[in-house]
Amino acid sequence: MTTTISMLAIELAKGSFQVCAIGMDGAVPYNRVLSRTRLARL
Repeated sequence: MTTTISMLAIELAKGSFQVCAIGMDGAVPYNRVLSRTRLARL
């Protein structure tokens, strides 16, 4: 099953980032806190 992402938001902070994806139906399939190092590897 594939989810279509309609919005991707990244909240910036000093040591980490909050990454949130919102689908076409308003559901949140992805909401994670990532360190700067982890986000740079993506």
